[in-house]
Amino acid sequence: TAAILLPLILTGLWFRLYYRAFFSSAQPAFRIPGLSDGFVPQGLEACGDGSFLLSGYIASTGSSRIYYMGTDGTSRSVRVCDENGTTLISHSGGICTNGPFTYLAGGKGKCYVLSSADLFDPASREANILGVIKTDNSASFCCMSDDGLLVGEYEFGRFKTSVSHHITTPAGDGNTAVVLSYPLDGDQPFGVFQTPDAAYSVPERVQGMSFTDDGRIILSASSFQASSRLLLYDRAAVASRQGIFWTGGTAVPLYYLDRDSSVSVIPLPPYSEGTVYSYDWLFVMFESASRRFQFGKLIGAQNVYRMLLPAWNPDS
Repeated sequence: TAAILLPLILTGLWFRLYYRAFFSSAQPAFRIPGLSDGFVPQGLEACGDGSFLLSGYIASTGSSRIYYMGTDGTSRSVRVCDENGTTLISHSGGICTNGPFTYLAGGKGKCYVLSSADLFDPASREANILGVIKTDNSASFCCMSDDGLLVGEYEFGRFKTSVSHHITTPAGDGNTAVVLSYPLDGDQPFGVFQTPDAAYSVPERVQGMSFTDDGRIILSASSFQASSRLLLYDRAAVASRQGIFWTGGTAVPLYYLDRDSSVSVIPLPPYSEGTVYSYDWLFVMFESASRRFQFGKLIGAQNVYRMLLPAWNPDS
């Protein structure tokens, strides 16, 4: 037993030491639910009242799963169902809310639309798919901005994106993925226009996206073999350079997240997934919490962490 435990303990200590900057500034916010059932966490959304939604899938079946985490620390599992009541089988990625609608990135160019009432009702255990927004990318993650639903894609290794999404930015960076922005409109059936009005060129390995109150864009980037990083960009600098991206035969403005708009890079432990910014805190979740990664238990990945970002003056 000692021969097995000792290497694991040493690995955990090494991770703690190597990522001491993160562990000294971040603190556990709450424990990720469903891990004993094989839940693989992917997406994270703050609901504004201190509650959260967590999205992912069950490793053994591929079934989509959402957890509602209440302000009292209790959680409730929600099964995602299609129009026939069948459980959705999907590598469910990011999740975000927009009033009566909740959006779930389902991969393969599909962003599912769910009823927020199904998720927030304390008695509910199922959320029915109301419709699907078909995207011109892989639909790996999603988030809300001030004026749009953003649906992005992950590119690395065996996860390939369209060649047209491999873009050399004005700074010379070789970005390999695209985030599409769908404008909000309460009069539309699912709360957004289903034709994008803008696109963002982003680097490889992006698993999540969020926006701060002080004008920064945050990308969570990670992969199987490499450590994770939070990539922070100046939103105003991103907006100042514009190209053209063709989607569905329509040209839309293209914005570049590259080294010329970069503000800082924050190292994280491996397998970071969804992030969300809420009330000055950045919340980060790790896929290494799932049972498939032994080292995750040794570094406390079973928790969603919250951290304060380094101060930033956009005018400096």
